[in-house]
Amino acid sequence: MYRAIVVASVIAAAAVPLRAAEMCVTCEQPAATYRCSVELPSDKYNIAPQLQGEMCAKVLAKKGEHHKCALLPVAEGGKCEGFARTVTITDYQRALTPAGEETYEIGALEKVQRNMQDTWLCMTSMFKDC
Repeated sequence: MYRAIVVASVIAAAAVPLRAAEMCVTCEQPAATYRCSVELPSDKYNIAPQLQGEMCAKVLAKKGEHHKCALLPVAEGGKCEGFARTVTITDYQRALTPAGEETYEIGALEKVQRNMQDTWLCMTSMFKDC
């Protein structure tokens, strides 16, 4: 029984995405302070702490509709007082795209399904709706 609990906890720990250390980000207009961490999808991603800070600042500025966000240096052993936020790589990609621009690309399977549907409609209408 204990063995099953240990195995389950090891599997659960491995399934949780890795998180970097929290960084302190301060934003202006409207003013706010955040404790930000970047969620990495796997251990294969190795993003430098400086870039993680830039990711947090950019995403929080866009999501919170702030004029500007920047990293706030925290003294060794100090604590950041702010709202906890987690940023993903997808959030960063969305923050970089201009407003209103769609980043979704149609996959091959979806293209085939649409073409098959169009062909079927054409054939069932006796080639009137082609």
